[in-house]
Amino acid sequence: MDPELLSMVPRPVCAVLLLFPITEKYEVFRTEEEEKIKSQGQDVTSSVYFMKQTISNACGTIGLIHAIANNKDKMHFESGSTLKKFLEESASMSPEERARYLENYDAIRVTHETSAHEGQTESSSPSSSQPHSSHCRTKASSLCHHASLPWVKRNHVGPAKATSPSLRLRRWRPFLRLPSLGLHSVAPNIDEKVDLHFIALVHVDGHLYELDGRKPFPINHGETSDETLLEDAIEVCKKFMERDPDELRFNAIALSAA
Repeated sequence: MDPELLSMVPRPVCAVLLLFPITEKYEVFRTEEEEKIKSQGQDVTSSVYFMKQTISNACGTIGLIHAIANNKDKMHFESGSTLKKFLEESASMSPEERARYLENYDAIRVTHETSAHEGQTESSSPSSSQPHSSHCRTKASSLCHHASLPWVKRNHVGPAKATSPSLRLRRWRPFLRLPSLGLHSVAPNIDEKVDLHFIALVHVDGHLYELDGRKPFPINHGETSDETLLEDAIEVCKKFMERDPDELRFNAIALSAA
């Protein structure tokens, strides 16, 4: 993304959600990355809110929870917010406990499942060996009850180069209403072999973290700040694109204040 295009996105940016294709190249990289981090270690602050994904086709829901949970100080939750209640009750839990808690948290789980049955998400066969873990096949799912940073409608910023895969940056400004919120794309034919996945990129305690419920832990991508989060997150997005240069199915959504 060109700097002049990124400059069109309102600041500060709270988080970036990346939608990308799950491919063989990516799965090889994911395995190697996990082994490297387990061997060499990494610094992850205890302030990061991270949870595993165990609900099928819930990567959009998990991505939004990650984005909001790590920016609670910037959010204004509506009275009686189900999402706020879930975050407060799960604050002291482990990533695995949060996943199990979400499985039985009807106010969020049922909304997601209703959305999925209506066609906002479609099931796919996970390429991971982890039971129940799944990525998105089409659209990101809806999410629970009201949190309010109002986010506005999507505005597309074009690709940096015509010769490179298109990374469309959508900017959402305050108005986040969460029983009906979905990150929508055109649903493919049910016979199409589509395998897409959402992750969140957030700033916590001076570092940029990749939060992916399919992974065992957050990924620390180095230093960042509220002022540089968008640019730093886009650099991470570019690495995803570089690993699959023949792929065009990349979409980034910036969550920013009005």
